[in-house]
Amino acid sequence: MALDPANYCLSERQMLLSIHWWEKLIIGYFVPLLILFGFTGNIINLTVLLAPGMKTRSNILLACLAVSDMIFLVFMLPHAMAHYPVFAFSYYFRKFYLGNKMHLIAVLNWSSAAAIWLVLTICVERLIGIRYPLSVRKARSFHTYLLIFGIISMTGLLTFYNHFSYDCVMKTFCNGTQPHAICMPVDSPVWINNRTNPHPHLLRAYVRWSPHVNALFVVFVPIVLVVLSNAFLILTLRQRQKFLQIGTNSTTSARSADHATIQMRMEQKVTITVCAIVTCFTITQAPSAVVTISAGYVQLGHPDWQIYMVTTTTFMVVVGKSLNFVLFCLSSANFRQRLVTMTKARLVKRRTTRKSKKVCKDEIFV
Repeated sequence: MALDPANYCLSERQMLLSIHWWEKLIIGYFVPLLILFGFTGNIINLTVLLAPGMKTRSNILLACLAVSDMIFLVFMLPHAMAHYPVFAFSYYFRKFYLGNKMHLIAVLNWSSAAAIWLVLTICVERLIGIRYPLSVRKARSFHTYLLIFGIISMTGLLTFYNHFSYDCVMKTFCNGTQPHAICMPVDSPVWINNRTNPHPHLLRAYVRWSPHVNALFVVFVPIVLVVLSNAFLILTLRQRQKFLQIGTNSTTSARSADHATIQMRMEQKVTITVCAIVTCFTITQAPSAVVTISAGYVQLGHPDWQIYMVTTTTFMVVVGKSLNFVLFCLSSANFRQRLVTMTKARLVKRRTTRKSKKVCKDEIFV
């Protein structure tokens, strides 16, 4: 006779959504702080990058990268909240989290995949821009938006299988007060209660092969291309720096040469910022890519090792998505100057508004 879940109450340990100490420490305590810092920083990035007079092709792509990072950080927050008992034992949070966990993971993977291809696009765009400056002027914003739409659509299709790669069966225990779920892989040969897998063979085949396609086109290929293009970008930067030093020391005074030198210096500054962002991205995202690929093909000896590796690399990914604001401030004098100017302008506007309100009140009382 099957046990009625309504008459059975789960223990507090059974109710916990995470029990490993390392995962609780990293994801539960450090990640929320990074999410707050990274989300705020990316909002500031968007404010500066999309300001009037700043909407270049590079800045539009960097703004899209900031949006994808913000989406990742927002959808990472429920996973961090799940490590706190106040949320883990909450009826409404459990219903939301357990019922939508796979969709949250799918959006995380989608935003992460979009960020990888956006970084590659930004790196290639800068490489072309610094080698062929005229191509940047000829580029139209319509082509940039079309490229962004293509990246979002392609990565969305490549990661779409995550939405239904697991079938989660939810039951409510203890007189309807304890929601709990058991998730089974859709392509699993063994099903709950030794039943036959109810999903069609076509769906199982799609879910079985999609991770391999995802590992190739979302992880391996773009990461390798990012590393190579970033190496070429750094090499080009060094060559261009030597050229600019020679140009500065020369006695050429033609206006055309001066204009070309100014343009090259502007491209150089933008490229340095992009190079810093891409380098940070490679350092923080590459370990996660290695773990993601190896997890599907290499079986680790002890389950704890997998938890340590996945948790650590996930933390590195969150760090990378939270550091863009710091990188902009450290590598771009133009960004710092524009940020200070915009901040001062807003403070002056607030003071003016307060003074005008005060004057209006005084006139009313008079």
